[in-house]
Amino acid sequence: MGDAAKVIDWNGTDVPTDIAEVLAQVPPGRYRLQAVTDDDGFELTPEQEAGIEAAIRSADEGRTVPFEDAMARMTAKLSALR
Repeated sequence: MGDAAKVIDWNGTDVPTDIAEVLAQVPPGRYRLQAVTDDDGFELTPEQEAGIEAAIRSADEGRTVPFEDAMARMTAKLSALR
């Protein structure tokens, strides 16, 4: 999974031993559980994979944009769409 979701394997009867660890990482609130199936994932195309690798190399070489600048650009683009 590409996001920060935590996956718990459950046999339908016994409470997983690592549930306390998972719950300790989430803020208080209401949550909906959703089953994850093997076909829920996706695979990157070779072009997407190459793009990510190029971006990582670029960042490793110091060619980055300050966070504040990136946020300002994204905010401006989102505002223009509204």
